[in-house]
Amino acid sequence: IEQGKCIALIGKNGAGKSTLIDILIGNVNANSGEIFDKDKLLQSENRSIMFQKTMFPDQLKVIEIINLYQSFYENPLPLEEIIELTKFDSSQLNQFVNKLSGGQQRLLDFVLSLIGQPQLILLDEPTSTMDIEIREYFWSIIENLKEDNRTILYTSHYIEEVERMSDKIILIENGEIILNDSTSHIRTNQQSQITLSDEYIRKLKLDKDDLVIQKNHNGTIKIITSNVNDTILYLQQLHINLDDIEIQKVSIVDSYFNNKKQRGSNYDTKLLENRI
Repeated sequence: IEQGKCIALIGKNGAGKSTLIDILIGNVNANSGEIFDKDKLLQSENRSIMFQKTMFPDQLKVIEIINLYQSFYENPLPLEEIIELTKFDSSQLNQFVNKLSGGQQRLLDFVLSLIGQPQLILLDEPTSTMDIEIREYFWSIIENLKEDNRTILYTSHYIEEVERMSDKIILIENGEIILNDSTSHIRTNQQSQITLSDEYIRKLKLDKDDLVIQKNHNGTIKIITSNVNDTILYLQQLHINLDDIEIQKVSIVDSYFNNKKQRGSNYDTKLLENRI
Protein backbone atom coordinates (compact mmCIF):
# COMPACT_ATOMS: atom_id res chain seq x y z
CA ILE A 1 0.00 0.00 0.00
CA GLU A 2 1.88 3.06 -1.24
CA GLN A 3 1.62 6.27 0.74
CA GLY A 4 -0.49 8.97 -0.87
CA LYS A 5 -2.38 6.50 -3.08
CA CYS A 6 -6.03 5.46 -3.23
CA ILE A 7 -6.25 1.66 -3.13
CA ALA A 8 -9.47 -0.20 -3.96
CA LEU A 9 -10.08 -3.51 -2.21
CA ILE A 10 -12.76 -5.44 -4.09
CA GLY A 11 -14.31 -8.89 -4.00
CA LYS A 12 -17.70 -10.53 -3.66
CA ASN A 13 -19.47 -10.75 -0.30
CA GLY A 14 -17.58 -13.05 2.04
CA ALA A 15 -14.28 -12.73 0.16
CA GLY A 16 -12.50 -11.29 3.20
CA LYS A 17 -12.46 -7.53 2.61
CA SER A 18 -14.00 -6.42 5.91
CA THR A 19 -12.11 -9.13 7.79
CA LEU A 20 -8.84 -7.77 6.43
CA ILE A 21 -9.74 -4.27 7.59
CA ASP A 22 -10.67 -5.65 11.02
CA ILE A 23 -7.23 -7.29 11.17
CA LEU A 24 -5.50 -4.05 10.18
CA ILE A 25 -7.16 -2.07 12.98
CA GLY A 26 -6.69 -4.83 15.55
CA ASN A 27 -10.33 -5.88 15.96
CA VAL A 28 -9.48 -9.42 14.80
CA ASN A 29 -6.29 -11.40 15.32
CA ALA A 30 -4.90 -13.09 12.22
CA ASN A 31 -4.30 -16.85 12.39
CA SER A 32 -1.03 -16.45 10.50
CA GLY A 33 1.03 -13.98 8.52
CA GLU A 34 2.58 -10.62 9.30
CA ILE A 35 1.72 -6.96 8.77
CA PHE A 36 4.65 -4.73 7.82
CA ASP A 37 3.99 -1.11 8.78
CA LYS A 38 7.32 0.71 8.68
CA ASP A 39 5.68 4.15 8.71
CA LYS A 40 3.45 3.18 11.67
CA LEU A 41 0.33 4.24 9.77
CA LEU A 42 -1.74 1.61 11.57
CA GLN A 43 -1.14 3.14 14.99
CA SER A 44 -4.41 4.57 16.27
CA GLU A 45 -3.16 8.16 16.24
CA ASN A 46 -2.24 7.90 12.54
CA ARG A 47 -5.26 6.14 11.05
CA SER A 48 -9.02 6.34 11.00
CA ILE A 49 -11.78 3.95 10.04
CA MET A 50 -15.21 4.41 8.49
CA PHE A 51 -17.19 1.20 8.92
CA GLN A 52 -19.91 -0.08 6.61
CA LYS A 53 -22.53 1.16 9.03
CA THR A 54 -22.33 3.45 12.05
CA MET A 55 -25.10 3.61 14.64
CA PHE A 56 -25.32 7.20 15.83
CA PRO A 57 -26.86 7.98 19.25
CA ASP A 58 -30.53 8.91 18.88
CA GLN A 59 -30.48 11.93 21.16
CA LEU A 60 -27.40 13.74 19.89
CA LYS A 61 -27.49 16.60 17.41
CA VAL A 62 -25.05 16.83 14.51
CA ILE A 63 -23.05 19.65 16.10
CA GLU A 64 -22.87 17.69 19.37
CA ILE A 65 -21.47 14.64 17.57
CA ILE A 66 -18.86 16.84 15.89
CA ASN A 67 -17.86 18.43 19.21
CA LEU A 68 -17.64 14.98 20.80
CA TYR A 69 -15.29 13.70 18.10
CA GLN A 70 -13.15 16.83 18.36
CA SER A 71 -12.68 16.13 22.07
CA PHE A 72 -11.03 12.78 21.24
CA TYR A 73 -7.96 14.39 19.62
CA GLU A 74 -5.16 16.71 20.69
CA ASN A 75 -5.11 18.49 17.33
CA PRO A 76 -8.52 18.06 15.69
CA LEU A 77 -9.69 19.77 12.53
CA PRO A 78 -11.09 23.23 13.35
CA LEU A 79 -14.87 23.38 13.60
CA GLU A 80 -15.08 25.73 10.62
CA GLU A 81 -13.29 23.22 8.37
CA ILE A 82 -15.50 20.38 9.57
CA ILE A 83 -18.67 22.32 8.84
CA GLU A 84 -17.31 23.30 5.44
CA LEU A 85 -16.61 19.64 4.64
CA THR A 86 -20.12 18.55 5.59
CA LYS A 87 -21.78 21.43 3.70
CA PHE A 88 -24.47 21.37 6.40
CA ASP A 89 -26.37 24.56 7.15
CA SER A 90 -27.22 25.73 10.68
CA SER A 91 -30.55 23.90 10.74
CA GLN A 92 -28.91 20.61 9.75
CA LEU A 93 -26.15 21.10 12.32
CA ASN A 94 -28.76 21.53 15.04
CA GLN A 95 -30.99 18.60 14.17
CA PHE A 96 -30.69 15.07 15.48
CA VAL A 97 -28.34 12.91 13.44
CA ASN A 98 -31.02 10.29 12.72
CA LYS A 99 -33.08 12.97 10.97
CA LEU A 100 -30.45 13.33 8.24
CA SER A 101 -30.89 11.37 5.02
CA GLY A 102 -28.95 8.13 4.62
CA GLY A 103 -26.46 9.81 2.29
CA GLN A 104 -26.00 12.78 4.63
CA GLN A 105 -25.35 10.43 7.55
CA ARG A 106 -22.77 8.62 5.43
CA LEU A 107 -21.08 11.92 4.55
CA LEU A 108 -21.07 12.94 8.21
CA ASP A 109 -19.54 9.58 9.13
CA PHE A 110 -16.79 10.17 6.57
CA VAL A 111 -16.05 13.69 7.77
CA LEU A 112 -15.92 12.45 11.37
CA SER A 113 -13.20 10.01 10.28
CA LEU A 114 -11.10 12.99 9.15
CA ILE A 115 -11.31 15.04 12.36
CA GLY A 116 -8.13 13.51 13.80
CA GLN A 117 -6.22 14.39 10.58
CA PRO A 118 -5.16 10.76 9.93
CA GLN A 119 -2.43 9.74 7.51
CA LEU A 120 -4.15 6.43 6.69
CA ILE A 121 -7.90 6.37 6.05
CA LEU A 122 -9.70 3.01 5.94
CA LEU A 123 -13.15 3.14 4.34
CA ASP A 124 -15.50 0.15 4.22
CA GLU A 125 -18.01 0.69 1.38
CA PRO A 126 -18.03 4.45 1.99
CA THR A 127 -20.43 5.51 -0.76
CA SER A 128 -23.25 3.08 0.00
CA THR A 129 -26.56 5.01 0.40
CA MET A 130 -24.98 8.18 -1.04
CA ASP A 131 -26.83 9.76 -3.95
CA ILE A 132 -24.92 10.78 -7.08
CA GLU A 133 -24.34 14.36 -5.94
CA ILE A 134 -22.98 13.40 -2.51
CA ARG A 135 -20.90 10.63 -4.07
CA GLU A 136 -19.23 13.03 -6.49
CA TYR A 137 -18.54 15.43 -3.64
CA PHE A 138 -17.09 12.59 -1.57
CA TRP A 139 -14.62 11.74 -4.33
CA SER A 140 -13.57 15.38 -4.66
CA ILE A 141 -12.58 15.27 -0.97
CA ILE A 142 -10.64 12.05 -1.63
CA GLU A 143 -8.71 13.79 -4.42
CA ASN A 144 -7.78 16.60 -2.02
CA LEU A 145 -6.63 14.07 0.57
CA LYS A 146 -4.40 12.37 -2.01
CA GLU A 147 -2.86 15.73 -2.89
CA ASP A 148 -2.11 16.07 0.83
CA ASN A 149 -0.27 12.70 0.65
CA ARG A 150 -2.89 10.84 2.69
CA THR A 151 -3.26 7.12 2.04
CA ILE A 152 -6.72 5.67 1.40
CA LEU A 153 -7.66 1.99 1.45
CA TYR A 154 -11.32 1.39 0.68
CA THR A 155 -13.72 -1.40 -0.20
CA SER A 156 -16.41 -0.89 -2.82
CA HIS A 157 -19.09 -2.63 -4.88
CA TYR A 158 -19.17 0.19 -7.44
CA ILE A 159 -16.79 -0.90 -10.19
CA GLU A 160 -17.22 2.37 -12.12
CA GLU A 161 -15.87 4.24 -9.09
CA VAL A 162 -13.03 1.77 -8.70
CA GLU A 163 -11.99 2.24 -12.32
CA ARG A 164 -12.22 6.03 -12.18
CA MET A 165 -10.82 6.85 -8.75
CA SER A 166 -8.36 4.18 -7.61
CA ASP A 167 -4.61 4.14 -8.21
CA LYS A 168 -4.40 0.41 -7.54
CA ILE A 169 -6.90 -2.46 -7.47
CA ILE A 170 -6.61 -5.44 -5.14
CA LEU A 171 -9.09 -8.24 -5.83
CA ILE A 172 -9.70 -10.82 -3.11
CA GLU A 173 -11.44 -14.14 -3.71
CA ASN A 174 -11.93 -16.68 -0.91
CA GLY A 175 -9.33 -14.95 1.22
CA GLU A 176 -6.68 -14.95 -1.52
CA ILE A 177 -5.32 -11.97 -3.45
CA ILE A 178 -5.75 -12.84 -7.14
CA LEU A 179 -5.16 -9.37 -8.60
CA ASN A 180 -2.85 -6.66 -7.27
CA ASP A 181 -1.92 -4.11 -9.91
CA SER A 182 -2.07 -0.43 -10.77
CA THR A 183 -5.31 0.72 -12.37
CA SER A 184 -3.39 2.35 -15.22
CA HIS A 185 -1.59 -0.91 -16.06
CA ILE A 186 -4.81 -2.92 -15.98
CA ARG A 187 -6.46 -0.33 -18.23
CA THR A 188 -3.85 -0.77 -20.98
CA ASN A 189 -5.52 -4.05 -21.95
CA GLN A 190 -9.13 -2.95 -21.53
CA GLN A 191 -11.47 -4.77 -23.88
CA SER A 192 -14.74 -3.87 -25.60
CA GLN A 193 -17.98 -5.80 -25.83
CA ILE A 194 -19.98 -5.82 -29.06
CA THR A 195 -23.58 -7.01 -28.87
CA LEU A 196 -25.63 -7.96 -31.93
CA SER A 197 -28.61 -10.11 -32.86
CA ASP A 198 -28.08 -13.89 -32.91
CA GLU A 199 -29.52 -13.92 -36.44
CA TYR A 200 -25.91 -13.25 -37.50
CA ILE A 201 -24.52 -16.32 -35.75
CA ARG A 202 -24.11 -18.28 -39.00
CA LYS A 203 -21.96 -15.53 -40.50
CA LEU A 204 -19.45 -15.47 -37.66
CA LYS A 205 -16.35 -17.62 -37.39
CA LEU A 206 -16.85 -18.90 -33.85
CA ASP A 207 -13.26 -20.06 -33.39
CA LYS A 208 -11.64 -16.78 -34.49
CA ASP A 209 -8.48 -16.52 -32.38
CA ASP A 210 -8.66 -12.85 -31.38
CA LEU A 211 -12.35 -12.84 -30.40
CA VAL A 212 -14.45 -14.37 -27.66
CA ILE A 213 -17.94 -15.03 -29.06
CA GLN A 214 -20.80 -16.06 -26.77
CA LYS A 215 -24.47 -16.64 -27.49
CA ASN A 216 -26.78 -15.15 -24.85
CA HIS A 217 -30.22 -16.38 -23.79
CA ASN A 218 -31.93 -13.13 -24.83
CA GLY A 219 -31.47 -13.57 -28.57
CA THR A 220 -28.16 -11.74 -28.79
CA ILE A 221 -24.50 -12.54 -29.42
CA LYS A 222 -21.72 -11.04 -27.31
CA ILE A 223 -18.27 -10.49 -28.85
CA ILE A 224 -15.35 -9.62 -26.56
CA THR A 225 -12.45 -7.96 -28.37
CA SER A 226 -9.21 -6.16 -27.56
CA ASN A 227 -9.26 -4.34 -30.90
CA VAL A 228 -12.67 -2.89 -31.59
CA ASN A 229 -11.67 -1.22 -34.88
CA ASP A 230 -10.42 -4.47 -36.43
CA THR A 231 -13.55 -6.25 -35.22
CA ILE A 232 -15.81 -3.64 -36.82
CA LEU A 233 -13.96 -4.12 -40.12
CA TYR A 234 -14.43 -7.88 -39.77
CA LEU A 235 -18.18 -7.45 -39.21
CA GLN A 236 -18.43 -5.14 -42.22
CA GLN A 237 -16.74 -7.78 -44.37
CA LEU A 238 -19.48 -10.18 -43.28
CA HIS A 239 -22.10 -7.60 -44.42
CA ILE A 240 -23.44 -7.15 -40.90
CA ASN A 241 -25.42 -3.94 -40.50
CA LEU A 242 -23.50 -1.74 -38.05
CA ASP A 243 -26.76 -0.07 -37.02
CA ASP A 244 -27.66 -3.40 -35.40
CA ILE A 245 -24.68 -3.52 -33.03
CA GLU A 246 -24.03 -2.02 -29.62
CA ILE A 247 -20.50 -1.31 -28.34
CA GLN A 248 -19.47 -0.79 -24.73
CA LYS A 249 -16.32 -1.06 -22.65
CA VAL A 250 -15.73 -4.19 -20.59
CA SER A 251 -14.77 -3.38 -17.01
CA ILE A 252 -11.01 -3.23 -16.62
CA VAL A 253 -11.03 -6.06 -14.08
CA ASP A 254 -13.07 -8.36 -16.34
CA SER A 255 -10.71 -7.43 -19.20
CA TYR A 256 -7.77 -8.47 -17.06
CA PHE A 257 -9.23 -11.90 -16.36
CA ASN A 258 -10.40 -12.39 -19.93
CA ASN A 259 -6.82 -11.78 -21.08
CA LYS A 260 -5.51 -14.19 -18.44
CA LYS A 261 -7.91 -16.86 -19.69
CA GLN A 262 -6.86 -16.34 -23.30
CA ARG A 263 -3.23 -16.86 -22.21
CA GLY A 264 -4.10 -20.20 -20.62
CA SER A 265 -4.53 -19.09 -17.00
CA ASN A 266 -6.90 -21.05 -14.77
CA TYR A 267 -8.38 -17.90 -13.22
CA ASP A 268 -12.14 -17.81 -12.92
CA THR A 269 -13.45 -15.28 -15.45
CA LYS A 270 -16.95 -14.71 -14.14
CA LEU A 271 -18.28 -11.25 -14.85
CA LEU A 272 -17.38 -8.74 -12.18
CA GLU A 273 -20.95 -8.30 -10.97
CA ASN A 274 -20.75 -11.92 -9.83
CA ARG A 275 -17.42 -11.28 -8.16
CA ILE A 276 -18.42 -8.31 -6.04
